Amino acid sequence: MRELIKPNTMIESGYINGYLNYTGSKFKLLDQILPEMDYSKDHFIDLFTGSFCVGANVVDKYKKVLANDIISELVGIHRELLESDDIIERTKILCPSKTDSAGFLNLRESFNREKSPEKLWALILSCNSNFMRFNKQFFFNQTFGKRTFNTNTQNKIDEFTKRVRPYKDKITFISKHFNEIKISKPCMVYIDPPYSNSEAGYSAYWGKEDDTKLYEYCKELDKNGSSFMMSGVLSHDGKSCLLLDKLIADGLKYKKLEFNYNKVSKSGKKDTTEIIIMNY
Repeated sequence: MRELIKPNTMIESGYINGYLNYTGSKFKLLDQILPEMDYSKDHFIDLFTGSFCVGANVVDKYKKVLANDIISELVGIHRELLESDDIIERTKILCPSKTDSAGFLNLRESFNREKSPEKLWALILSCNSNFMRFNKQFFFNQTFGKRTFNTNTQNKIDEFTKRVRPYKDKITFISKHFNEIKISKPCMVYIDPPYSNSEAGYSAYWGKEDDTKLYEYCKELDKNGSSFMMSGVLSHDGKSCLLLDKLIADGLKYKKLEFNYNKVSKSGKKDTTEIIIMNY
């Protein structure tokens, strides 16, 4: 039965945001998502980690945390920052100034020719809205945003590393297609895939066939006793999500998340229904 979760803004202040400005970040929904997690399992898997915002806020709740993302350079940023500040200094050197559009274009060309974590981070910090965007050839194609590394960036990094580094021995970052991650024993798996019925800059890495593969993956998780929670857009601008429809038809519990996307939308008013769906 569908149940509406009302946001609790008093809880949000205890959560930390990711240090990356990331399309699809769940920071503003953490007060609705995290209370619904299954904390009875020893291991937590963040299958599509993105900015690691969700994982960073549960590192103290599990014995082991595995965070995965198909974008290997993004994973590289997380992995290096977990260990030291070295990548920060390398990224600062690469960041063009707020007026250096030519420098941004040179950096983007350099990244697309020879990718590295620090180049990707420098691009994210200096591009339009600080959002990653890739074309179908997996080339970074976001435009210059007249931005650069600043005090606010450093503050976010400091908050993130202060929270996460004490737990670094229990955190593992990997970069694989989700289907390659084999789970042999019951875990808590959080699944926040690209939404095939909405647009995002990283959707170049997701095809319609992946919806079907993820549905089968969820069925396998259910069989081996794992708990999983999936975030997804049930409907967006009249488009439904076949993956979520199939899981709901299987009888899984789901809850609507309360958030007004029209406040942050730049493309006009859209009717968006976002949910979490659980097998426990």
